[in-house]
Amino acid sequence: MLKITREKNPILKPDPDLPWTTHCVFNPGVVYDKGKYRMVFSGNDGKGCIQLGYAESGDGVRFDVNEKPFLPPDPDENAFDHGTTEDPRVTYLEGTFYITYAARCTNMKDWAAGKRKFDPRGEHAIAWERNNRRVGVAATRDWQTVKRLGPVSSEHMNDANVVLFPEKIGGKYVYLHRPSSGPAWLLPMHYEPGRAWILFTDTVNRWCSNKIAEAWLLRDGVDIPDDYMLLQPEQTWESMKVGPSGVPIPTDDGWLMFYHGVDRQGVYRIGLALLDREDPRKVLCRTPRPVMEPEGELECNGGPYPRCIFPCANVVTGDEIRLFYGICDRSVGTAVTSLSEALTCVKQYKISR
Repeated sequence: MLKITREKNPILKPDPDLPWTTHCVFNPGVVYDKGKYRMVFSGNDGKGCIQLGYAESGDGVRFDVNEKPFLPPDPDENAFDHGTTEDPRVTYLEGTFYITYAARCTNMKDWAAGKRKFDPRGEHAIAWERNNRRVGVAATRDWQTVKRLGPVSSEHMNDANVVLFPEKIGGKYVYLHRPSSGPAWLLPMHYEPGRAWILFTDTVNRWCSNKIAEAWLLRDGVDIPDDYMLLQPEQTWESMKVGPSGVPIPTDDGWLMFYHGVDRQGVYRIGLALLDREDPRKVLCRTPRPVMEPEGELECNGGPYPRCIFPCANVVTGDEIRLFYGICDRSVGTAVTSLSEALTCVKQYKISR
């Protein structure tokens, strides 16, 4: 199987001098730009507020962290991301760095304590009651300023693991995501496993409407997105859910895609898939076994979620792929592998049609 070499992890961990990162730092989106690794990561203060921070590095291992959050929750109480901003991915496309992230309208501890919000119409909307995780998109060109582009997914469902492709395909923006009709807890996922979907849209910051109605009242392509199921659980190590990881890597053989799988005990592992370059709805190859799984004390017991490695970035420089991943919802790690060897590995497992 694929050789993946870990660094001396963690490369980023909670900082008592930064109040918004005292509990954990995790799940980083990273891009390589002008000789620097630019990281957007989730920071948690332990009081229910999760927000996005920024760090940069010349070698991908030693990072300097900005003291202030890069994309904190929106101060507008009616905003979809007023409660949390988390789990980012970063994509460079058409001269802009797009940051996709998951968000909630209410601080998690406030919500757990029973605090509920009215929607902008003064009503107790079901979606706000459930505090669904929605998809947000933000953009920057200079890493100094960042602009929110708004929510793109419906308020009536949970969504996460959102990844924007680095190229348009057929004139469309292309996203990977893992939607679900309810909270992504392990027991519900036993009956309705999480799947990775691929979505095509004309507009980078809008997928569908928030309309909730009978099927015959919904307009296809307006209220219902152009969406296709891409990966579903097939092996025991991914029986609970599969979800996108970093930004797919364009190669002559197709789109190389790292993804995560979760088993019945909640263990997170990493697999590889290869998608058709012209039509990424087609899965050409997929590894039957994980290429990376938790190992050592840090990755097995290093935080509140044991045995969890959660990759959000796979940055290519030359023939090297540098993975960046959250460790046990507490810290950040990195590991390196070879692009050519990763392609050789996944191409052994062609999918017959």
